[in-house]
Parts: sequence; C-alpha cells; structure tokens
Amino acid sequence: MDDLGPPSAAELGISDAEYERILRDLRRRSGGSHEPPVVTAPAPVRAPSPRRTRVLVVAVLVLLAVTLVPRLGGGDSKPAYAFMQTVDGQPVTYSSCRQVQVAIYPAGGPPDAEALVREAVALLRSATGLDIVVTGVFGGYAPNWNFKEAPISVEDPISVSWQDGKAIAELTDSVAGVGGSRVIRGRNGTEQLVAGTIALSRDYYRVEAQRKNHGHELAVLLHEFGHVFGLAHVSSRHELMYKSVTDQTTFGPGDLEGLRRVGHGPCV
Repeated sequence: MDDLGPPSAAELGISDAEYERILRDLRRRSGGSHEPPVVTAPAPVRAPSPRRTRVLVVAVLVLLAVTLVPRLGGGDSKPAYAFMQTVDGQPVTYSSCRQVQVAIYPAGGPPDAEALVREAVALLRSATGLDIVVTGVFGGYAPNWNFKEAPISVEDPISVSWQDGKAIAELTDSVAGVGGSRVIRGRNGTEQLVAGTIALSRDYYRVEAQRKNHGHELAVLLHEFGHVFGLAHVSSRHELMYKSVTDQTTFGPGDLEGLRRVGHGPCV
C-alpha cells in the first residue's frame, strides 16, 4: 500500500495549533515513533473478604488512527477475537445467570449521552445474550470512576461516565476511552467479572458531537464495553476491538463471536 503520510490539519478539520499539539503529544508519548503508545494498566485493587479482587482488567482505546492515519485500511480480514483473561482456556466472564446493570453518569458527556449508552446496551444484549439493563441515570461521580481502590461486590453496576486528563491520567489527547472490570473469586472458587467501569474522554466526545459523528461516538463506547465484558485488543482493523479508532463503527465478525462466547460463561 502506498504511504500517503499523515493528513493535514485542514483534512482533519482541526486548527494548526491543535494539530501541532497532537503531534507533540504523540511524539512525547511514543519517543518520536508513530506507533501507538503503551499504557500500563492500573495496579491491582483489593476488596473485602469473603470475595477478593484479584486484578483490575483495564484497557484503553488510542486515537492514533484518527489523528494521524485515518486513511489506513487493509489488514487481516479473518475474524479475530481475544480475551482479557482466561482460566483453562476459557474466558473469565460476568455470570451468565445474573442481571448485569449499567449506571449512566452523563455529566460532561455529549447531549445524547443517555441515548448513546442505551443504544450500546441494546446491541450488547443482542450480541451476548446477557440480561443487560440500564438501571438509571445519576449525577455526581460513578463508583470506581477513576479505577482506583474501592470496595466492590457482585451487585455493583457497570458505570459509564465522561472524564478528562485532570481526573484520569490515561485520558490524554490520544486516548478516547478507558474500560475494564474487576475479577473476583467467589466462594465456589470460580473467577468472574464484576463492577465494570468505563471512562470516556470529554474532549473526544465534545469534538465528535460537534461534528455530529454518531458512528464514532458509539464505536468508542462499544469498544470499551467490549473490554468490560472481557474482550482484549486484536490486530485486525475489521474489528471494533482493534487497538485504535478506525472507520469501523459496528461490531465485526470476530467481535460478535467473542461477545457470544463471553455471554455463555458459567452461572455463578
């Protein structure tokens, strides 16, 4: 494929100053390379007995494909999926027989924040077969909104909120969202995901809302929900679980197979 080089600020629809700031930030984070920066997951967190949080499984979605290489395509077209954590070759999942609740904290988000989350939840219900429901819309900060240590339980909802770099260091100019779930071991010894958290970039969603780019807004949210339910990044640009934002705005075949599998985990 011909190397077209990075697009101009005009092509991206941003100012020269913003374009230079993005380039500086990416150079600083990647040592001058155009490879996506590596972001280390937060340290493990612990919860009170009898259930102990073993690890915080969290990943970020970087914006390199939007800011520097939006025209890249191709890649492996074979369906691809991967899991954040497995036990004996099987993914660690949410309980397949419990209702999974989602709490929305729209402060700082786009005008259609609630509708956006409800749309994503409907797609996830269909893809996973899990009983995923929106439990309500709330003000203030979400529980575990910044992925730091806090008591959790299997009854905790998945929280979706909008944050910025002042609140969460991982939300830099090149990161659109952060998402993950806690892994606990129940009394029967089975590991399961609980207390999912999604933090979305206020800056990214402000820009996309101004551009009326609903597809990218939804795609980033679905990507982070993928992490929450146990999916890891893949190398195929034809999947939403690719590590960077691309023109892919719907679940790919690998995404759907991975979500089907995490929806058929053990009943715990």
